[in-house]
Amino acid sequence: MKRHTRIISLAIPFLMTGILNTCTEPPEDGRIILENNLSTLSNRVTYVNQAIEIDTTLQTGGLAKPAVDPVSLVLIAEVDPPTIDGQVLQATDIYIKKNKAYVSYNMIGEPYLGAVDIFDIKDEEDPELESSMLFTDSDINGLTFKDNYLYLAMATNRDEFDSPAVVEKVRVRNDALTDETETFDVPSWAATDVEVTGNHLFVTSGADSGHVTVIRLNNDEVVFSYPVEDARGVATDGDDVAVVAGTPARMVTFDYDSGELLNDYELEGASIDFSKSTIEIHRKKAVLALGDGGTQIICLEDGSVVEQIAPPVVDDLDPSVTVTNAASTDSKTLYMSNGEAGVYVAYTRDKFNSRDCDVDDLQLIGQFRLDDLESVNAVKVDDDYLFIAGGLGGLKILEVTEED
Repeated sequence: MKRHTRIISLAIPFLMTGILNTCTEPPEDGRIILENNLSTLSNRVTYVNQAIEIDTTLQTGGLAKPAVDPVSLVLIAEVDPPTIDGQVLQATDIYIKKNKAYVSYNMIGEPYLGAVDIFDIKDEEDPELESSMLFTDSDINGLTFKDNYLYLAMATNRDEFDSPAVVEKVRVRNDALTDETETFDVPSWAATDVEVTGNHLFVTSGADSGHVTVIRLNNDEVVFSYPVEDARGVATDGDDVAVVAGTPARMVTFDYDSGELLNDYELEGASIDFSKSTIEIHRKKAVLALGDGGTQIICLEDGSVVEQIAPPVVDDLDPSVTVTNAASTDSKTLYMSNGEAGVYVAYTRDKFNSRDCDVDDLQLIGQFRLDDLESVNAVKVDDDYLFIAGGLGGLKILEVTEED
């Protein structure tokens, strides 16, 4: 069974180094199921080409509204979630790099089941699902890609590891997933997120006995592993690594070369157990989704809250299903996934990756909900695309046009 029992942490608050426990044996029969047939994969994709209307009638909570909508959206495609033995998976994370988008999935409740999709997105109006991989023994909670390898943050029921939290490294050949894998053992009950830069892999795991673990990829050596209770998400700008944690919310920053703890900032929110939080770094600022703490823009230099957008209050929905699960921006427009309340959109005059901690005139534009979108779990924007992970409602791919 998936274990969420509270346990006593035996971690001690100093840096630890060593060689990882890894498994490179060929996958057991039936553990991994590959699908690289384009005709079969295309059956999961429905092309729509429908303009999305943003509802601008929101209460703004003190944030001004722009006179003209600075962004327009078109729903290009809807993607059915993968299924294993009739059990429907839910999308959990999205990673976009160049002309590819990578999407991870897990199973709500029992058993451990997961999947990964690869999309070719070079044609803005015709994204193509070109490879898929199912796991019959593991949830996938996050993913990243570098140099022909996918790195998957997992919780597994495989008994050859010290704990259920693992990271699986998957070889990608000619844009297709393969069963050439290597698995790294990390502490706690689930690996919650993963990031890679240079020669280092950053992994968060939690909730109980949570850690941030940094692995040197050329020799699988643990650079450092530091206890961070309920570590939920990780991001890096190439110099420092920042981790978002919960119950209660924290942002912890490290120097990844030395493993030195730089800062540990206490924040408000992320107080719901076993929930999702995300973090993005844009130069001097971090964009955090903190569940019941909404979206918060944090200055990396001093941990101050530059801006905050509370989770929405919707008359016909319980507040527990309208928390902020994820937030993403790549220029001036900020997208926030608020569960069953849908996607909320905000805008600033200056780009989020400006050289200071200011956010110039943040404006709440509005929100939108898509048909059959039971709960928005993740959102990721990159250039002309907005990917929305809609839980059991599947994946939505939107084209973004941002006005000057």
